Amino acid sequence: VYGLISNSLLLYAITRFTRKSLGIYKHLQQIFGAYDLFLVTLHAFLKPRVMVVETTIFGVAADWDNRYITAFYCSCNTVPFVLMIIDFLYRYWSIGRPHLISLFRNKKFIAATMVFPIVEYIVWYFVCTEVLTGQGEEIGKTLLRAESGRRLGKAMHEGWLVMNYWENGEFQPRIFFALMVFNTIMIGCFSVALLLGILTYYHIYVLGGNSISAHALHMQRKLFVSVCVQTAIPLFFVYIPYICVLNLPFLNLPVFFWDDACMLLTSCFPAWDGFIVIVLMPDYW
Repeated sequence: VYGLISNSLLLYAITRFTRKSLGIYKHLQQIFGAYDLFLVTLHAFLKPRVMVVETTIFGVAADWDNRYITAFYCSCNTVPFVLMIIDFLYRYWSIGRPHLISLFRNKKFIAATMVFPIVEYIVWYFVCTEVLTGQGEEIGKTLLRAESGRRLGKAMHEGWLVMNYWENGEFQPRIFFALMVFNTIMIGCFSVALLLGILTYYHIYVLGGNSISAHALHMQRKLFVSVCVQTAIPLFFVYIPYICVLNLPFLNLPVFFWDDACMLLTSCFPAWDGFIVIVLMPDYW
């Protein structure tokens, strides 16, 4: 409910009150806000759960007992990884390469930017459904069923995406391959966004915005701070939990509270995302 309210207010504020000088950035923020609304609704309907048993078996399932729906949910929550890059790219070009900003009005360029999150979604979904296990009976799935019954009061029988890294004490290269794909996507997207953020910071705070006016520079600083905080939210609420629950079982290390907290934190991300933007951008008030 909180996520629906905060992102609905954000969308209304952006649509009604954003300054014309922000141009296309207004539409980017509308897309991000709308996608956050979608994620909030998706989480409310599917109620996914993450569990780790015997320190080496990771599993995720949703209430609908269908592993394809579970994969759909997990893949949808990774799309913001790429959207974050687009956000930073726009901020960098607006201050460091202003002659390129017109590309965001070019239909071919817009289509090209849409390809990246779609491809990322397809890759994540394919790995979830075709590389991870959980289709039939297996040791990991049986243990996860029992653990879900113990924790939730009712067993989640189907819909599991299972990563049993060391089944019967033997290394599973297929599952390790899936882990490397997930890590590459997460770390790669964050690294690109970080690089663009550093370049944007350099142009705003070191070069002083070159020849732009003091007012425009002040607006650039506010927008840059907003983007940085927006990036910090998925870092703490999505990236870190995902990396912990995916990698700690492979290393045979205890996950402590991360499996119980993972989906709770993931659900907080879209709710806080909208709230933070409203707070940091008085223009939206």
